[in-house]
Amino acid sequence: MRAIVIGGTKSGVGKTTVALCIASALRKRGFRVQPFKVGPDFIDPTHFCDHAVNLDVFMMGEDGVLKSFTKWMENKDFGIVEGAMGLFDGYRFTDYSSTAHIAKLLGIPVILVMDVKGVSLSALAIFEGFRNFDRNVNLVGVIFNGCSERMYDKLRRVFENRYRVFGYIPKSEELKIESRHLGLILGSEAKKNWKTFAEFGERYLDIDGILEVAKIKVRYTKRNERKEKSKRIRRIKLGVPFDNAFAFYYRDNLEILKSLADLIFFSPLKGEWVECDAYYIGGGYPELYPELKRFGRFMRREAEDCKPIYAECGGMMFLSRCIDVEGKRMKMSGVLDIDIVFTRRLQALGYVRGEVIRDNPFFSGSFRGHEFHYSYAIPDDDVKFAFRTDGKGIKDGFDGAIVYNTLAGYSHIHFYSARLKLKNLR
Repeated sequence: MRAIVIGGTKSGVGKTTVALCIASALRKRGFRVQPFKVGPDFIDPTHFCDHAVNLDVFMMGEDGVLKSFTKWMENKDFGIVEGAMGLFDGYRFTDYSSTAHIAKLLGIPVILVMDVKGVSLSALAIFEGFRNFDRNVNLVGVIFNGCSERMYDKLRRVFENRYRVFGYIPKSEELKIESRHLGLILGSEAKKNWKTFAEFGERYLDIDGILEVAKIKVRYTKRNERKEKSKRIRRIKLGVPFDNAFAFYYRDNLEILKSLADLIFFSPLKGEWVECDAYYIGGGYPELYPELKRFGRFMRREAEDCKPIYAECGGMMFLSRCIDVEGKRMKMSGVLDIDIVFTRRLQALGYVRGEVIRDNPFFSGSFRGHEFHYSYAIPDDDVKFAFRTDGKGIKDGFDGAIVYNTLAGYSHIHFYSARLKLKNLR
């Protein structure tokens, strides 16, 4: 088995670009590549040809990370794990749930991506600081991002007698990915060609050297999952809107749901929707698409018919009465007695722990997840909540507004951490 972790000195150094170049070059060579993303980010994973799988110790636990990595690496040749933030940046100023934590847990070597703008010999000092901070992390070398060939030649001479240098990626408009308030735009929106990333990878990176250091010991056990033998129980149809308006779903969450229901994917932006037994509406950008009004009316009818509906963040905003964007009010589906106000300032970012405090069709017990949004909610006084969290939630840490059989909140819940149920289904 081969795998590599692409870590960084901090956010914004080019980990996604480097990972895409390596993954694309290997794919061009015929390797079956499985991408992974450390942390809760929904957006970066969409930029890989095969949607990346999130690995997050806080939300999934160490056993969950091991299980997920093992599952998705079956029948694959190479795993590439894109890190998050800086290599050691984890939960509450510790390295817990950091990229380094994942690398040590899975026993995967790390290549450090460095943006060397404004430094020369200090680049070596920075690298050695990362290498010596925790020698249990197998930091095998470096890739420089955004530098010129001339600068690269100088840096390589400084590094190569001590550490392996696996190349550099020059600045190029061909590799640029645009951003918006939540981060990069979605992979489906970016006008990029994976063959271009493959060409840059082959030209500027030592792909053979990366393959050499990426060998890891296969120490993961095969999954022993019980399969339902009964064919008498009708599997429910669970509708999942999936397009640029609703794109934030963890792949492991969808896999878990597949074991409970037949997932019916559809694109509201293309005028598609299907009447199902229940619905799961993920996060995204409903505020960008006024053409969702017809879908909103459909979902309101389904909600009033007491169909179980679970919605997260953008999905919750879509189920609200309206979204106020700089004074312009956009009417939403009106399922929830909640108004949303969009701001230019980040309103919530971070992990959350939560517990269920009111019966609902989807969850019981406790859960873990995260919040990330630039809006805040104004609920009516009589809105009931199913969750209490240590995050911001919809109001004062309360989240999971519930009406009819609809449950919706700001928290993105990872189902590895939750007791999932589906009741009151037809």
